[in-house]
Amino acid sequence: MTKTQMAERLSEFHLFSDLFPTQIDLLTNKTKFLDVSRDAILFSQNKQAHGFYLLLKGQVKLGVASLDGSEKVIRLIQSGQSFGEESIFSDHTFSMYAYTVKDSQALLISKEAILDIIDTDVKLAGRMLSVFSTRNYQLVKDIKSICLQNSTKRITDYLLQISKTFRGSDCFRLPTNKTIIASMLNITP
Repeated sequence: MTKTQMAERLSEFHLFSDLFPTQIDLLTNKTKFLDVSRDAILFSQNKQAHGFYLLLKGQVKLGVASLDGSEKVIRLIQSGQSFGEESIFSDHTFSMYAYTVKDSQALLISKEAILDIIDTDVKLAGRMLSVFSTRNYQLVKDIKSICLQNSTKRITDYLLQISKTFRGSDCFRLPTNKTIIASMLNITP
């Protein structure tokens, strides 16, 4: 991917759509293009974070794993979505891992570039806070569902949620395999 193409993709992304060309240039110069095959680890749980990711193509699962090998999928990332932003504002390591479910392309946007722009652009900080707020809301909603709803209700709600993407159609395709969906819904496949 050329620098020009990278700049175009960054400026189209909702967090950066209001940035000035000089700010996009700063981001572009501190962004890496990643072309990764299926079943690759983008980052590991408890590893130091150097930025966040914008998924251009493919699918990534975010999850946590225990020492005994069990895992819980927290979120499934689709093309056009970002992940790992929480790492920018703390010195903590990644609290989860990111693993490609399909061949994927992503941009790794450096922590330093984001912090440099936020120092001069309060609007970007506000947009990022909005992302964090939305993700926190969804996480609480997911925890509530897992703790307070039976498996039938969780499956029904999930299917209704993804069916909204396929309006006007009697059929739709699941966005990923059943094992990943089962982990997200805390059920046995």
